[in-house]
Amino acid sequence: MLLSARDPHWLYVHWDFTREQLRDYSRRSAEGHLVLRIYIETAVGEPFAEVHVHPESRNWFVHVGRGGTRFVAELGYYAKAGGRWTGISVSAATFTPPDALSSDTSVHFATIPIEVPFDQLLAVVKAAVAENVPLAEAIQQLRAQGYAGLPNLAQIATARWTPEQERALADLVSMDQVRRVWIGSLEITELIRRKLVQGISSGAAAQFSLSAGAVASVSSPFGGAERRKGFWFNVNAELIIYGATDPQAKVTIGGREIKLRPDGSFSFRFALPDGQHELPVAAISADQTDGRAAELKFSRCTEYRGEVGAHPQDPLLKPPRVEAVD
Repeated sequence: MLLSARDPHWLYVHWDFTREQLRDYSRRSAEGHLVLRIYIETAVGEPFAEVHVHPESRNWFVHVGRGGTRFVAELGYYAKAGGRWTGISVSAATFTPPDALSSDTSVHFATIPIEVPFDQLLAVVKAAVAENVPLAEAIQQLRAQGYAGLPNLAQIATARWTPEQERALADLVSMDQVRRVWIGSLEITELIRRKLVQGISSGAAAQFSLSAGAVASVSSPFGGAERRKGFWFNVNAELIIYGATDPQAKVTIGGREIKLRPDGSFSFRFALPDGQHELPVAAISADQTDGRAAELKFSRCTEYRGEVGAHPQDPLLKPPRVEAVD
Protein backbone atom coordinates (compact mmCIF):
# COMPACT_ATOMS: atom_id res chain seq x y z
CA MET A 1 0.00 0.00 0.00
CA LEU A 2 1.32 3.42 -1.04
CA LEU A 3 0.57 6.60 0.89
CA SER A 4 1.60 10.01 -0.43
CA ALA A 5 0.74 13.62 0.34
CA ARG A 6 -1.03 15.43 -2.48
CA ASP A 7 -0.87 18.79 -0.69
CA PRO A 8 -1.04 20.06 2.93
CA HIS A 9 -4.68 19.00 3.26
CA TRP A 10 -5.07 15.84 1.16
CA LEU A 11 -3.52 12.35 1.10
CA TYR A 12 -3.54 9.85 -1.76
CA VAL A 13 -3.65 6.12 -0.92
CA HIS A 14 -3.19 3.27 -3.40
CA TRP A 15 -3.43 -0.45 -2.64
CA ASP A 16 -2.35 -3.16 -5.10
CA PHE A 17 -4.91 -5.98 -4.73
CA THR A 18 -6.33 -8.22 -7.42
CA ARG A 19 -10.06 -8.14 -8.12
CA GLU A 20 -10.39 -11.57 -6.46
CA GLN A 21 -8.65 -10.34 -3.30
CA LEU A 22 -10.91 -7.29 -3.12
CA ARG A 23 -14.02 -9.46 -3.42
CA ASP A 24 -12.74 -11.88 -0.80
CA TYR A 25 -12.03 -9.14 1.74
CA SER A 26 -15.37 -7.46 1.00
CA ARG A 27 -17.20 -10.75 1.69
CA ARG A 28 -15.51 -10.92 5.08
CA SER A 29 -16.44 -7.32 5.92
CA ALA A 30 -19.58 -6.51 7.89
CA GLU A 31 -20.19 -3.50 5.61
CA GLY A 32 -19.34 -5.33 2.38
CA HIS A 33 -16.30 -3.15 1.63
CA LEU A 34 -12.91 -2.16 2.98
CA VAL A 35 -12.21 0.65 5.43
CA LEU A 36 -9.26 3.03 5.28
CA ARG A 37 -7.81 4.31 8.55
CA ILE A 38 -5.46 7.29 8.78
CA TYR A 39 -3.22 7.67 11.85
CA ILE A 40 -0.85 10.39 13.03
CA GLU A 41 2.74 9.14 13.58
CA THR A 42 2.00 5.40 14.01
CA ALA A 43 -0.87 2.99 13.31
CA VAL A 44 -1.87 2.53 16.96
CA GLY A 45 -4.72 3.82 19.09
CA GLU A 46 -7.65 5.77 17.71
CA PRO A 47 -7.36 6.71 14.02
CA PHE A 48 -7.29 10.36 13.01
CA ALA A 49 -9.73 9.60 10.19
CA GLU A 50 -11.69 6.58 8.98
CA VAL A 51 -13.08 6.30 5.45
CA HIS A 52 -15.32 3.60 3.98
CA VAL A 53 -14.12 3.01 0.42
CA HIS A 54 -15.90 1.69 -2.66
CA PRO A 55 -15.72 -2.15 -2.96
CA GLU A 56 -13.95 -2.02 -6.35
CA SER A 57 -11.59 0.87 -5.54
CA ARG A 58 -7.83 0.54 -5.46
CA ASN A 59 -7.11 4.14 -4.50
CA TRP A 60 -8.69 6.97 -2.54
CA PHE A 61 -8.15 10.62 -1.67
CA VAL A 62 -8.50 11.48 2.03
CA HIS A 63 -8.93 14.98 3.42
CA VAL A 64 -6.83 15.47 6.56
CA GLY A 65 -6.59 19.27 6.72
CA ARG A 66 -3.23 19.29 8.51
CA GLY A 67 0.04 20.42 6.97
CA GLY A 68 3.47 19.47 8.32
CA THR A 69 2.15 16.24 9.85
CA ARG A 70 3.38 12.63 9.66
CA PHE A 71 0.57 10.25 8.61
CA VAL A 72 0.29 6.46 8.30
CA ALA A 73 -2.54 4.57 6.56
CA GLU A 74 -4.01 1.17 7.37
CA LEU A 75 -6.45 -0.77 5.21
CA GLY A 76 -8.76 -3.34 6.76
CA TYR A 77 -12.35 -4.21 7.61
CA TYR A 78 -14.74 -4.90 10.48
CA ALA A 79 -15.44 -8.63 10.57
CA LYS A 80 -18.99 -9.90 10.26
CA ALA A 81 -18.63 -11.92 13.44
CA GLY A 82 -18.33 -9.57 16.42
CA GLY A 83 -17.33 -6.50 14.42
CA ARG A 84 -13.64 -6.97 15.27
CA TRP A 85 -11.20 -4.81 13.31
CA THR A 86 -8.95 -6.80 10.98
CA GLY A 87 -6.00 -4.98 9.44
CA ILE A 88 -4.76 -6.05 6.02
CA SER A 89 -1.94 -3.66 5.18
CA VAL A 90 -0.12 -0.70 6.74
CA SER A 91 1.66 1.91 4.64
CA ALA A 92 4.97 3.61 5.19
CA ALA A 93 4.69 7.09 6.68
CA THR A 94 4.38 10.28 4.67
CA PHE A 95 4.54 13.97 5.59
CA THR A 96 2.08 16.58 4.39
CA PRO A 97 3.82 19.78 3.21
CA PRO A 98 3.76 22.77 5.57
CA ASP A 99 0.53 24.74 5.40
CA ALA A 100 2.21 28.14 5.29
CA LEU A 101 3.02 30.85 2.79
CA SER A 102 6.13 30.29 0.73
CA SER A 103 8.97 32.78 0.85
CA ASP A 104 8.87 32.75 -2.96
CA THR A 105 6.40 35.48 -3.89
CA SER A 106 6.61 35.09 -7.67
CA VAL A 107 3.31 34.24 -9.41
CA HIS A 108 2.53 32.12 -12.47
CA PHE A 109 -1.02 31.35 -13.56
CA ALA A 110 -1.76 28.27 -15.66
CA THR A 111 -4.77 28.92 -17.86
CA ILE A 112 -6.55 27.48 -20.86
CA PRO A 113 -6.56 29.68 -24.00
CA ILE A 114 -9.81 31.64 -24.20
CA GLU A 115 -10.36 30.79 -27.87
CA VAL A 116 -10.64 27.03 -27.18
CA PRO A 117 -14.43 26.35 -27.31
CA PHE A 118 -15.94 24.73 -24.23
CA ASP A 119 -17.34 21.87 -26.33
CA GLN A 120 -13.83 21.08 -27.52
CA LEU A 121 -12.48 21.33 -23.97
CA LEU A 122 -15.20 18.95 -22.76
CA ALA A 123 -14.37 16.45 -25.54
CA VAL A 124 -10.70 16.52 -24.50
CA VAL A 125 -11.53 15.82 -20.85
CA LYS A 126 -13.98 13.07 -21.86
CA ALA A 127 -11.26 11.35 -23.91
CA ALA A 128 -8.76 11.75 -21.06
CA VAL A 129 -11.15 10.09 -18.61
CA ALA A 130 -11.50 7.08 -20.95
CA GLU A 131 -7.71 6.71 -21.28
CA ASN A 132 -6.61 7.40 -17.71
CA VAL A 133 -7.37 4.60 -15.23
CA PRO A 134 -6.91 6.60 -11.97
CA LEU A 135 -9.08 9.34 -13.43
CA ALA A 136 -11.81 6.83 -14.33
CA GLU A 137 -11.68 5.41 -10.81
CA ALA A 138 -11.97 8.94 -9.40
CA ILE A 139 -15.17 9.35 -11.44
CA GLN A 140 -16.49 6.24 -9.67
CA GLN A 141 -15.59 7.75 -6.31
CA LEU A 142 -17.68 10.77 -7.19
CA ARG A 143 -20.58 8.50 -8.21
CA ALA A 144 -20.36 6.87 -4.78
CA GLN A 145 -20.41 10.32 -3.15
CA GLY A 146 -23.69 11.29 -4.81
CA TYR A 147 -22.83 12.42 -8.34
CA ALA A 148 -25.13 9.80 -9.82
CA GLY A 149 -25.29 11.46 -13.24
CA LEU A 150 -21.76 10.35 -14.11
CA PRO A 151 -21.17 7.21 -16.23
CA ASN A 152 -20.09 3.85 -14.84
CA LEU A 153 -16.82 2.15 -15.78
CA ALA A 154 -18.37 0.21 -18.67
CA GLN A 155 -19.76 3.37 -20.23
CA ILE A 156 -16.44 5.17 -19.78
CA ALA A 157 -14.56 2.34 -21.50
CA THR A 158 -16.88 2.34 -24.53
CA ALA A 159 -17.18 6.14 -24.67
CA ARG A 160 -20.99 5.73 -24.87
CA TRP A 161 -22.04 8.69 -22.80
CA THR A 162 -25.60 9.96 -22.70
CA PRO A 163 -26.28 13.72 -23.10
CA GLU A 164 -27.15 13.83 -19.39
CA GLN A 165 -23.79 12.27 -18.47
CA GLU A 166 -21.94 14.72 -20.69
CA ARG A 167 -23.71 17.59 -18.92
CA ALA A 168 -22.68 16.09 -15.55
CA LEU A 169 -19.06 15.98 -16.75
CA ALA A 170 -19.36 19.57 -17.98
CA ASP A 171 -20.45 20.59 -14.49
CA LEU A 172 -17.35 18.92 -13.02
CA VAL A 173 -15.02 20.63 -15.49
CA SER A 174 -16.31 24.00 -14.29
CA MET A 175 -16.30 23.16 -10.54
CA ASP A 176 -12.98 23.91 -8.82
CA GLN A 177 -14.08 22.35 -5.54
CA VAL A 178 -14.70 18.96 -7.19
CA ARG A 179 -11.74 19.16 -9.54
CA ARG A 180 -9.31 18.85 -6.63
CA VAL A 181 -10.77 15.40 -5.85
CA TRP A 182 -11.33 13.85 -9.27
CA ILE A 183 -8.14 15.15 -10.84
CA GLY A 184 -6.16 14.41 -7.70
CA SER A 185 -2.44 14.92 -8.17
CA LEU A 186 -2.90 15.47 -11.92
CA GLU A 187 -3.24 19.13 -12.90
CA ILE A 188 -6.24 19.58 -15.16
CA THR A 189 -4.41 22.14 -17.29
CA GLU A 190 -1.51 19.74 -17.88
CA LEU A 191 -3.88 16.90 -18.70
CA ILE A 192 -5.76 19.02 -21.22
CA ARG A 193 -2.51 20.46 -22.58
CA ARG A 194 -1.22 17.01 -23.52
CA LYS A 195 -4.48 16.11 -25.24
CA LEU A 196 -4.64 19.37 -27.14
CA VAL A 197 -1.05 19.00 -28.32
CA GLN A 198 -2.02 15.63 -29.82
CA GLY A 199 -5.15 16.86 -31.59
CA ILE A 200 -4.75 20.54 -32.41
CA SER A 201 -2.35 21.97 -34.99
CA SER A 202 -3.38 25.58 -34.58
CA GLY A 203 -1.65 28.49 -32.89
CA ALA A 204 -3.47 27.62 -29.67
CA ALA A 205 -1.58 24.31 -29.47
CA ALA A 206 1.70 26.15 -29.78
CA GLN A 207 1.02 27.73 -26.40
CA PHE A 208 0.97 24.18 -24.93
CA SER A 209 4.59 23.45 -25.86
CA LEU A 210 7.19 21.64 -23.79
CA SER A 211 10.15 23.48 -22.34
CA ALA A 212 13.58 21.86 -22.49
CA GLY A 213 13.81 18.92 -20.10
CA ALA A 214 10.56 19.71 -18.27
CA VAL A 215 6.83 19.92 -18.76
CA ALA A 216 5.64 23.49 -19.23
CA SER A 217 2.31 24.57 -17.80
CA VAL A 218 -0.08 26.55 -19.93
CA SER A 219 1.44 30.01 -19.79
CA SER A 220 -0.50 32.40 -22.01
CA PRO A 221 -3.98 33.64 -21.11
CA PHE A 222 -4.49 34.57 -24.76
CA GLY A 223 -3.54 31.18 -26.29
CA GLY A 224 -2.59 31.43 -29.94
CA ALA A 225 -4.48 34.66 -30.66
CA GLU A 226 -2.59 37.13 -32.79
CA ARG A 227 -0.86 39.64 -30.54
CA ARG A 228 -0.56 43.33 -31.18
CA LYS A 229 2.73 44.71 -32.35
CA GLY A 230 4.64 46.76 -29.85
CA PHE A 231 4.37 46.93 -26.11
CA TRP A 232 0.99 46.51 -24.45
CA PHE A 233 -0.52 45.78 -21.05
CA ASN A 234 -3.88 44.35 -19.86
CA VAL A 235 -5.00 43.86 -16.27
CA ASN A 236 -8.17 43.00 -14.40
CA ALA A 237 -9.34 41.59 -11.06
CA GLU A 238 -11.86 39.06 -9.83
CA LEU A 239 -13.13 38.15 -6.39
CA ILE A 240 -13.58 34.63 -4.98
CA ILE A 241 -15.41 34.05 -1.69
CA TYR A 242 -15.06 30.53 -0.31
CA GLY A 243 -15.35 28.66 2.95
CA ALA A 244 -16.67 25.55 4.70
CA THR A 245 -18.68 24.51 7.73
CA ASP A 246 -20.77 21.60 8.97
CA PRO A 247 -22.66 20.21 5.93
CA GLN A 248 -25.93 20.38 7.91
CA ALA A 249 -25.51 24.04 8.88
CA LYS A 250 -27.38 26.97 7.34
CA VAL A 251 -25.15 29.55 5.62
CA THR A 252 -26.26 32.92 4.32
CA ILE A 253 -24.45 35.56 2.27
CA GLY A 254 -26.05 38.97 2.52
CA GLY A 255 -29.08 37.33 4.12
CA ARG A 256 -29.54 34.88 1.21
CA GLU A 257 -29.28 31.22 2.12
CA ILE A 258 -26.81 29.35 -0.10
CA LYS A 259 -26.54 25.66 -0.94
CA LEU A 260 -23.54 23.87 0.55
CA ARG A 261 -21.66 21.09 -1.19
CA PRO A 262 -21.76 17.57 0.32
CA ASP A 263 -18.54 18.29 2.28
CA GLY A 264 -19.91 21.58 3.68
CA SER A 265 -17.79 23.83 1.46
CA PHE A 266 -18.94 26.68 -0.76
CA SER A 267 -17.47 29.24 -3.15
CA PHE A 268 -18.66 32.17 -5.27
CA ARG A 269 -16.78 33.98 -8.03
CA PHE A 270 -17.51 37.62 -8.81
CA ALA A 271 -16.24 40.39 -10.99
CA LEU A 272 -14.54 43.14 -8.98
CA PRO A 273 -15.25 46.61 -10.36
CA ASP A 274 -13.92 49.78 -8.74
CA GLY A 275 -15.84 50.82 -5.64
CA GLN A 276 -16.74 49.67 -2.15
CA HIS A 277 -18.36 46.26 -1.71
CA GLU A 278 -19.71 44.46 1.35
CA LEU A 279 -21.06 40.92 1.79
CA PRO A 280 -21.92 39.68 5.32
CA VAL A 281 -21.61 35.91 5.73
CA ALA A 282 -23.22 33.91 8.55
CA ALA A 283 -23.49 30.26 9.58
CA ILE A 284 -25.99 28.73 12.01
CA SER A 285 -25.68 25.19 13.34
CA ALA A 286 -28.29 22.60 12.40
CA ASP A 287 -29.76 22.63 15.92
CA GLN A 288 -29.71 26.47 15.92
CA THR A 289 -27.71 26.58 19.16
CA ASP A 290 -24.56 28.11 17.70
CA GLY A 291 -23.68 30.65 15.06
CA ARG A 292 -20.77 32.46 13.45
CA ALA A 293 -20.60 35.56 11.27
CA ALA A 294 -18.09 37.53 9.21
CA GLU A 295 -18.40 41.01 7.66
CA LEU A 296 -16.51 40.82 4.37
CA LYS A 297 -15.64 44.24 2.94
CA PHE A 298 -13.80 44.82 -0.32
CA SER A 299 -12.69 47.88 -2.20
CA ARG A 300 -11.01 48.50 -5.52
CA CYS A 301 -9.56 51.77 -6.71
CA THR A 302 -7.68 51.44 -9.98
CA GLU A 303 -5.34 54.13 -11.26
CA TYR A 304 -4.09 53.78 -14.82
CA ARG A 305 -0.87 55.23 -16.16
CA GLY A 306 -0.51 54.99 -19.90
CA GLU A 307 -2.50 52.74 -22.23
CA VAL A 308 -3.87 49.94 -20.05
CA GLY A 309 -6.59 47.62 -21.34
CA ALA A 310 -9.00 45.35 -19.48
CA HIS A 311 -7.92 41.72 -19.39
CA PRO A 312 -10.69 39.46 -20.86
CA GLN A 313 -13.04 38.24 -18.15
CA ASP A 314 -15.91 35.77 -18.02
CA PRO A 315 -18.91 37.83 -19.24
CA LEU A 316 -21.21 35.89 -16.88
CA LEU A 317 -19.45 37.20 -13.78
CA LYS A 318 -21.53 39.58 -11.69
CA PRO A 319 -20.29 42.20 -9.20
CA PRO A 320 -20.14 41.22 -5.50
CA ARG A 321 -23.64 42.33 -4.54
CA VAL A 322 -26.28 40.44 -2.58
CA GLU A 323 -28.58 40.07 -5.58
CA ALA A 324 -25.75 38.31 -7.47
CA VAL A 325 -25.61 35.50 -4.90
CA ASP A 326 -27.48 32.54 -6.43
